Amino acid sequence: MLPTRNPLILVDAEKCNGCRLCEMACSMIHVGRCSPGHSRIRILRFADGGYHVPLLCHACEEAPCIKCCPMNARQRTAKGAVVTDEERCIGCRACLYICPFAAPAVNPDTGRTMTCDLCAEDGAGPWCVKACRDCGALKVIASREAISRKSRTRGEQTRAGYKPVKTSL
Repeated sequence: MLPTRNPLILVDAEKCNGCRLCEMACSMIHVGRCSPGHSRIRILRFADGGYHVPLLCHACEEAPCIKCCPMNARQRTAKGAVVTDEERCIGCRACLYICPFAAPAVNPDTGRTMTCDLCAEDGAGPWCVKACRDCGALKVIASREAISRKSRTRGEQTRAGYKPVKTSL
């Protein structure tokens, strides 16, 4: 079930085992078949060390992909997802090049970009998160919760590294 305001898929790359079930689930809901090329989430594998990082749209507050699209094809949905209007998209890939997360994927059939829509057609929530329940690398949270987590982590890191300067009185 999605949080009521601005849901976001939180990625914990340390838990990802590279099984690619999320890619399969995503393509199943969007195109009706197992086709990782049609998935809006991709698993980036780093050969050295065997690390896997799920890549998907973070629906940035100030989404540069929306601003740079020459056809105004990138839009924010009512749920907060940033998606492509395929009728307007010309496949220029400007959104892909400007995205700090390399999130937009190219639809192999149309050449137009696609990003996570939080499985808008399914009210039960994103299929990739359901498929990832065994390893827990993906989780749906409210975007405010993500900001709070990041702030808390930064505060802890700062506190741990902060050494007050001793002054003589």
